[in-house]
Amino acid sequence: MKKILSGTVAALMILSSCNKDKVDSLPELISSTEDISLTSESVATTEASVDDVVEAAEYEVELFSGSESSMESFTVEATSSELLKSAESEYKYKHKNRYRWGKCPNFTIVSEDGGFPRTVTLDYGESTELMNGRIISGIVEIVISDKRTIDGATRTITYKDFTVDDVIMNGTSVKTFTGVKTEDKVVTIVRDLVIVLPEGVTINRTAEKTRTWTTGLDTPDDHSDDVMEITGWVDCEDSDGNSYRRDITTPLVKKGDCRFVVSGEVNITKGDDTFATINYGDGECDNIAVITTEEGSKEITIGKRKRDKKESTELETEE
Repeated sequence: MKKILSGTVAALMILSSCNKDKVDSLPELISSTEDISLTSESVATTEASVDDVVEAAEYEVELFSGSESSMESFTVEATSSELLKSAESEYKYKHKNRYRWGKCPNFTIVSEDGGFPRTVTLDYGESTELMNGRIISGIVEIVISDKRTIDGATRTITYKDFTVDDVIMNGTSVKTFTGVKTEDKVVTIVRDLVIVLPEGVTINRTAEKTRTWTTGLDTPDDHSDDVMEITGWVDCEDSDGNSYRRDITTPLVKKGDCRFVVSGEVNITKGDDTFATINYGDGECDNIAVITTEEGSKEITIGKRKRDKKESTELETEE
């Protein structure tokens, strides 16, 4: 159960505890600035929903591009139907607890001489359902430069009308593996994505994030014990003319057996002004977050977006 803290004072207490070295310069929560046409709540609920979709997509990709022990058996060109049938059977067995009805995406693997670069194409068709209830469709292409145990190895991911539930993604995400000799797996991610919401609004999102896989590395075929911490920022610009920034102030935690982020906090800013925060709770797996704006704090359901315009903007539009 998420805990609601009331008002601007509580929000500032949260922010101060997350970033103590910036307490003196921390701005108070304000209403979204004049050049943002949406209410603060609308921006926050949209961001919570969209980021949830993006993280779900990246985790899905990781299952395939990260399973190198399996892929080593399939390093010849994917022109052999016998090979693909064998590969598909093995993936279905390994991921049978992830996909409802045992229906994995169709895929092809093409490798150059020596095994790399290697291109994996995942095709989810018109509808592939996960055991956690998500519906995925579309195509993902993953170009793998080398084994992830090689420092500096990359995964270049291209989304082609890739859809998670009712949100469409296009664009690229480049992962770089660093610190491979350390206990945790650290991945730096640079994204350039275009998101299309069901109502037709598009959001351009450029981002730099770091994902640290803290638990579950020694059980690659069991996703239920995976735990990842995510840090970084996202710059957003939507087709309604709004631009703003999303900064993770307390690392977001994602677990393999939960479809939602379970803890962490985010600030949403315009310039130097913070106009909303999103708090994901203390580790419980649920679809509830707490947003704090100048109007106070309230629980929201992740996935339920608001696109309310500010009253002043609506009046100007009518004129």
